[in-house]
Amino acid sequence: MSTRQQFVAKNGRAQVSVEGQIPVSLQRLLFGNDDSDDGKQLDADRLAERYLACMKKVICAMSIGGRYLALAYESRFMLLEWSQAEGRGECQLVSLGNDAAMADETITALYCIDIYTPQPQRRGAGTVCVVAGYSSGHMRVFSAYGHLLTAHQFHPQPLIRIRLRMPLPDMSRQRTTAVESEEMNLTFQDGTMVSVDGRSLYLALRLCLSEAADDSAGPMFQYKKWAFDLHTPRVSDAASFGPAMRDPLAQLAKHEHTSSPHVAEATARFLVAPCHGEAAFGVFATSEDAAAAVSAVAVAGKMAARVTGAVLSMAKSYFRRSTTLPESGQSTPSRTDAGTRVPCVLAVRDSPRKVLSIALSPEPYALAALTDSLGRVMVVDLESCEVVDMLKGLRGSQCAWMESTESDKVQCVYVVVYAARRGVVEVYAVGAERQLQASVSVGQGWTLVQGPTQPLGGSLVVETAGSERRATQPVPATCVLLGDNGRIARISA
Repeated sequence: MSTRQQFVAKNGRAQVSVEGQIPVSLQRLLFGNDDSDDGKQLDADRLAERYLACMKKVICAMSIGGRYLALAYESRFMLLEWSQAEGRGECQLVSLGNDAAMADETITALYCIDIYTPQPQRRGAGTVCVVAGYSSGHMRVFSAYGHLLTAHQFHPQPLIRIRLRMPLPDMSRQRTTAVESEEMNLTFQDGTMVSVDGRSLYLALRLCLSEAADDSAGPMFQYKKWAFDLHTPRVSDAASFGPAMRDPLAQLAKHEHTSSPHVAEATARFLVAPCHGEAAFGVFATSEDAAAAVSAVAVAGKMAARVTGAVLSMAKSYFRRSTTLPESGQSTPSRTDAGTRVPCVLAVRDSPRKVLSIALSPEPYALAALTDSLGRVMVVDLESCEVVDMLKGLRGSQCAWMESTESDKVQCVYVVVYAARRGVVEVYAVGAERQLQASVSVGQGWTLVQGPTQPLGGSLVVETAGSERRATQPVPATCVLLGDNGRIARISA
């Protein structure tokens, strides 16, 4: 039975296509098996109605291209494969897990991460992992089949956001003297952020997935811990956007247009949305490097000892490029360590406005879309640290980014806004002249889900015939809608 349904903008420039449905049988597995009602068996329609309230609380993440969907409810998670063969849009169960260590521990953040492999025939469920953040502060990484690969508690506060930040696709672009590499950023409720080094995480997960890890030692990876100089005990969101550009022309523009020279010289920059205080959001930056907590050299040693061939050559290329790895005997700070203090260098004070969420654009656009408590969406230029646009009348909105290719070389980037109260998806073209591309009425009860554009390990430098190239190029950014009734819809422009 086909699940296809289309919502089209009046001007025809955007559409939302319902292409999938999560069956009630799979929802029952995620929410629990209690289907009794005064001793009578509930039919599928009544079960679907019961699960509407549960679906509103589901956390969702998707893999590159949306082939896999990860769902979490309370302490349970599920990975689905979204097959679109012959237009049926079927969702098939890949794994179901519940690895909460405590009775009241719940999943508070979710990320579906693709792991780069040089063998295209091996790409699939075997190279997808589910990263779950918990109310206890634990981060647990599971294979696509539900096996626990690694678990760490970096900080004893709820983990509320997981992001993968990638370096620019154009490796010739100059940045600061800091080595810029992939990193997984973990945002905790009290404003602490942990940046896990992507190279060592990649090697650790490849070891686990290839079953070459030493169970007695467990996988190790390098990470840094940051603490923002806040006067509030909680944040709504926080995101790292990397070191400042080193390009001389860009530096001149920064000093001319940015009120703080600290931003132009920073080796680490962050957008932070505090829950309390006068600031709607702030830019935090530092030119000091945080101490690495775990040595990635030990991981490289394990990789060299246990893995050969293409993976070993990739590992060598990773660590050859790094000049900041600590010694293997370096001690590991306690998880209760406060972290390196990062000061606020710019703040937007507009009480009672509060930023609720941050959506970073794909590289290389250096933009962020911020939703706030007054029904606005602010578009921030991350290089100049200026609010370059403000979209109004969007209470209860969610934001994501999308790219489309108009020709072989020209790509357009859009801010996608789902105005939940109005039940409308609005697509805004971003460029010299921002304009509303299209507005599509889809109704209420949807959640906007952003898809990643690059796999972990995608920025690896691979040597081919004496020349170096990036392992993979970013794919166009995509996003989908997940409905309270289990429907899945793609957005296109």
